Amino acid sequence: MLAGPWTKPFTASFASGTTITGARFHPGVASSLLGLPASELLNAVVPLDEIWSKQEAARLSTFSPEWNIGQRTSAMARVLAKRTAGALPVDWAVVAAIRWIARHPRGRIEELGRTLHLGNRQLQRRFTAAVGYGPKLFQSILRFHRSLALANHGGVQGDLARIAAEAEYADQAHMSREMQRFSGIPPAKLLHSARSTLQLSELVRV
Repeated sequence: MLAGPWTKPFTASFASGTTITGARFHPGVASSLLGLPASELLNAVVPLDEIWSKQEAARLSTFSPEWNIGQRTSAMARVLAKRTAGALPVDWAVVAAIRWIARHPRGRIEELGRTLHLGNRQLQRRFTAAVGYGPKLFQSILRFHRSLALANHGGVQGDLARIAAEAEYADQAHMSREMQRFSGIPPAKLLHSARSTLQLSELVRV
């Protein structure tokens, strides 16, 4: 299965003992490997054989249930590595935009366009094709994940005002609205147990 870029809250439920092996693409890269705009997969989960050929997709469905996690991960990495040989070029302007947004949590998107020498419409179009949604929404989602990462740092846990300030929200009320928007859960409840995927990434270090 292929899960596209997501902007809505949802709950994934699995039976006890379920084992999942997956690969997570950095923002802006998946569209090159998949061969279609990321925006076509926004808030969607589809069978991989609807995107790749059935033969290619089948390579990821032949894992033995007896394999350990290392064997399964290595097998998936080999399949994806073969796929990269025919991947479309990455839009490096979008990659540069992603890095700029990561460094400027409250930066204005108009300033980003000037930095990259791109008009706002062109930036919006290229960013949406590569990431799945526009740079302003990406900035909000990245700030949301930064707050989750901060909530699990010693000395910051439970201090909503400090988390809001360090994640660079305008204020605590702004953080509450954004968290409710992306998770569907009030901050006090969400920050008690949530973990950020940024902790698995070098995109942002807290």
